Amino acid sequence: MEVPYAASQKLVEVAAEDCTATSQYPSYWKIDDLVLKVYDWDNGGSMGTFGFTSYSSATNRTVECLAQDVDLAKLQWSQCSDPGVEFQFDFDDMSLSLRETWTCSGSPGITFNANATGLMMLHGCLDSDTEKGVESDCHVMEFDMAADVTSSGMT
Repeated sequence: MEVPYAASQKLVEVAAEDCTATSQYPSYWKIDDLVLKVYDWDNGGSMGTFGFTSYSSATNRTVECLAQDVDLAKLQWSQCSDPGVEFQFDFDDMSLSLRETWTCSGSPGITFNANATGLMMLHGCLDSDTEKGVESDCHVMEFDMAADVTSSGMT
């Protein structure tokens, strides 16, 4: 049985005074500097590197997320540079999922959780036109993902 996300993660307290207000507005993650490399694409493989930076409008923080030298087809939830943020890359449908848990200094006892999934648009990369026999190095445009944010009181 999978442990609920909020129960399995460390909570990160955000020092910003306006964190509670920004956490309750419609929020988003801005995904930048996305890197997708597949080392053995020519053999139908999925070993590679996937990484990006993510800015959260709710917490006003930017984190780095990286999974390096892994089987991208089997990538599970991986931790970003901040212990409250995790990501998962789905190699089959080329999607990115993010989830984050945090508390705000101005709202003791309230835990915020956010999650989102976005499809990445890969044009001319990892498709039938991709040159075989070389490392695939995909350049993906930055994109935003709307976050579904919930809050709950801590017990």
